[in-house]
Order: sequence, then C-alpha cells, then structure tokens
Amino acid sequence: MNTRDKIFTGFFKDFLPNELKTKYFDFKAREYSDKKFCKDLLTQIKLSYKHCKYYHKKLSKKFNFLIPEQLNMDDLDAIPYIPSNIYKKSGMMSIKLLKVPLEKIALFSCSSSTSGNPSIVPRTTEDFDQIQYNSIKVFTEFFGWKNLRMGDKKPLVFNFSPGRFLMAMMARKNVSEFPYKDKTRYFTACMNKPWEYFGHEEYLVKPKLLKTLKAMITTLSIKGGFVLDVTKMLKMINKVINKGSWKNMRVSNIIFGGSPLLMNNMFDNRLLKEKTFYDLDGIGFVGCGGGGWEGVKGEAKMDAVNKSEFVEKHERVFNIKPKYIADIYAFTEGPTLFGGHWSKKYQDFLLHCPDTSRIIVRDINTFEPVNEGEDGLLEVITPYGVNGSINQAVIVDDIVELISKNICPECGYKGSVFRVLGRVKNVQGKSCSSLFNWVY
Repeated sequence: MNTRDKIFTGFFKDFLPNELKTKYFDFKAREYSDKKFCKDLLTQIKLSYKHCKYYHKKLSKKFNFLIPEQLNMDDLDAIPYIPSNIYKKSGMMSIKLLKVPLEKIALFSCSSSTSGNPSIVPRTTEDFDQIQYNSIKVFTEFFGWKNLRMGDKKPLVFNFSPGRFLMAMMARKNVSEFPYKDKTRYFTACMNKPWEYFGHEEYLVKPKLLKTLKAMITTLSIKGGFVLDVTKMLKMINKVINKGSWKNMRVSNIIFGGSPLLMNNMFDNRLLKEKTFYDLDGIGFVGCGGGGWEGVKGEAKMDAVNKSEFVEKHERVFNIKPKYIADIYAFTEGPTLFGGHWSKKYQDFLLHCPDTSRIIVRDINTFEPVNEGEDGLLEVITPYGVNGSINQAVIVDDIVELISKNICPECGYKGSVFRVLGRVKNVQGKSCSSLFNWVY
C-alpha cells in the first residue's frame, strides 16, 4: 500500500472490497443482448415495486403502469422514470428511494454541485462493481486502455481534479447535514480510482497551507485554498521527454484527464501566455470527464469552454491531434458512462450509449420520444448498477440532440449516439422544477 492509500484509508474508508482496485484491468466485455437487457430490467422493476413504497404507491400510479409478464425493447418508453433532481439532498428523498435495506448500502454517491444542494444516491457493493466495469469499458473503447501498458511501461495521468482524499473531505463538507455523510463520496472519485493502480496518477488540484488558512479566515471556508499545480506537471513532462520515465516508472503515454474547465484555464492563463509548447504526438492523449463545459463545475466558476477552441488548443500546445481527444459524459444519479470522440462535422463530441444502457430523448414539452436529428431531454435506462435505488430509468435536465438510434455515423459504434446541447435551465421559460415537480 502506498503512502496515499495509507492516508486515505487512515482517515476515510472506501467501504468497498480491495479487489475492486484492479478487478477489471484485464478487461473482457460481457454479453448484454436485448433479451437479457429486458429480462434484467423487468427484475429491477419488480424489485422496485416490491421494496420501494414511493415506486408502487406514487410513481407507478402516475404513469398508469402495470408490471407486465414480459418486457421487450418496444416497451421501454412506457416504463416509469424519475427526474435526476429527485435525489437532491434538500428533499431527503434518497432514503425513500431505496429498494434494499439500508445496511446493504456500501456508500452514497454525491454530485459536486455548486448550489449547495447536491444529489445523493445510495449504492450497494454490486453497484460499485458495475460502475468500475462501466468505467474501464469506456477507458478501453475510447481511451485505448489496453495499449497504455506496454511491457514495463505505464501511463502517466495528469488528472485536473483534487485527489480522492481531498475529494472525500469536500464531499463530507458538501453534505454536512446528511445523516450518512461519513459514507458519502463524490461519484467522480469512483471513475478516477482505477488510474491510481494502472499507472501514475498525478492530481493537479492541490491545497496550499497558507492559501487555505487565508481562505478559512476570510471566507469561513476552504474555498480558494487550492491551486492548479501546472508547474509540477511541466517538470514531469520534461522529465519524460528527456528520460522516458518519471521516477522509477517508464512512461508509455501522457494523458490529460478530468475537468475541461481547468484544462482550458491552464491554456489561457499559463501555457499560451508563456508560449509553452511540447510535441507529444504519438504519446499524448486527452480524456475529458466530469462536465463543466458551461463554465461551472463544483467550486470552480469560470468562462464557458468553446469545444472547438479547446480541441485546437491541445493541438497547438501539445501537438495532440483531435482523434486523440475524447470525452466522457456521466451523471451521479445513474451508473452509466458515455464515451465520445471529436466530430469535425458537428464540432462537438459525439457520445455513445454502451450496451449496458439504452437512451430515450424526450420532447421538452410533450415528453414523447423524438426522432433522429431532433433534440430533447435525455432519459437513461439500465438494469445494471442500480441494485440500491430505483434509478433504473432516470431523466436528466440536459438537452441533447439524438444523432442516431442504432449506430454512430462516423466511427460505427453500435448503439444510440447523441451530443449535449445545454441545460434545461438555459431554455427560456423552462426550469428543472417547472418540468418535474409533478413527479414528487
């Protein structure tokens, strides 16, 4: 166990088995046929109906839903769905949405909300097992996971995020009034964790003692007590370029991951101003994750990120071509991760639905499913990784355009394809509450 692990386990427990650290490193895709998907989804619906009073007393009645003997793909749009904001802590609904006894909940996942009202989702050990599978599936399909280890060479990952220890502290602070805050962790920390055991992961958002003390005195919080340690990142890159290694680890690839908001800040406020350039062609890769394109993510509030300019900056500064820049879309309320590649045609990331899930894009006014080329609210359906709560069908407040229902027109990935256009709160006359209050 390294020093970082000792510190983390000394203060904060994972409450998860150690095998989840490396369980899916030798990734093998599972079979998720339509038939299996529908059978397993029906099982989760039945469990929700049987063990969750809210589901069968209110939600099923709202949708006039009766559990069928069998389920097929044509029935998915009739399944009761819940809005993601039902998990907001102010409503204290999370516990009411359980479909297993509370003692079977391993951890609560928390969103990094800036509103002071994050989502809190209860999850079992089996749910986290599925989330790690989902994560490494995305890393394999869109980040070249299997090629990142070559003999004794491993990837060097710069994560534009706080470390898991710091994130655990922040999560507890963010849900301070929640009765199970000690077992609450940020959802994004689950996705960051595998990289710590796959290569070297350098978290770039770091606390500085003097800045933190000043922030605590002036603002009565730790906000403002962090820095983005670009200086160390540049030293590490120089070491790899000159020697091919970092400390005792030979490096196969240099990966920039995490918040695009912080990456963009690095370009605008440091690298471009100082005219700092590196040629990482052939070893550089960008894997965004966690959102924040609109300019807000967690404690960070900055200008919105223009995606086309973001891609261009990576090519200009690091000589990383657009085909080596990927994105991950996910939200705390569901276990699914959607991997995406850059599209020259759309000047956007095209996001792909894995076979563990299905999506429906619903018209913002009628809630009816839309056709290809149309936009609406995203609903995600999955029976996998939803053992703890009734989140097998969740509709979120992101507006997306449905590019294809069956296959990516650019890369051939099988499954639905979409791109994110914005949030419902940006639509004039609409808001999350005005759309979803009916479901409570």
